[in-house]
Amino acid sequence: MHTVQKTCFLLGFMGSGKSYLGRQLAPLLGVPFVDLDAVIEKAEGYSIAQLFAGKGEAWFRRIERRHLLQTGSYPPCVVATGGGTPCFFENMDWMNRHGVTVFLNVPEQILISRLLEQRGSRPLLAGVPDQDIEPVIKQMFLERAPWYSKAQLTVEPGEALLPFLKALAAKIRDLSA
Repeated sequence: MHTVQKTCFLLGFMGSGKSYLGRQLAPLLGVPFVDLDAVIEKAEGYSIAQLFAGKGEAWFRRIERRHLLQTGSYPPCVVATGGGTPCFFENMDWMNRHGVTVFLNVPEQILISRLLEQRGSRPLLAGVPDQDIEPVIKQMFLERAPWYSKAQLTVEPGEALLPFLKALAAKIRDLSA
């Protein structure tokens, strides 16, 4: 097992599989996995959806920033960020300075399909009628693309998960050296 020297930040639109792939990737890199949303939920005592509904997005983004910065004191790990994490404050620049950033570039149609099924757990999509989901997702993705494009590594997760993860782990080890 190869331990990396830097934290790996997984970035991507909601539904891109950051948490799922992060759980698989961390053991290949010999480091722990951290789900930023789960850290926030545990610390705040509410789900992300409840935090958005009760406190609003601006409040949530400040809390998210605080928890992101705290990962800087963690030993190297794989961090699954929220879909919007890179897009606020100077989060993307901070992640690039403090680790290896990996953008999971999942095709738009796959994201739309996944998010239609997961809409109840996605606060930014709550209440969006079915006919508006696709244009809302496309617009949000376009708005976030400039931040995602700043990632040090862009990958397109494929069907062959284990070979994909092994190749990704090798690239991250190289960037982390």
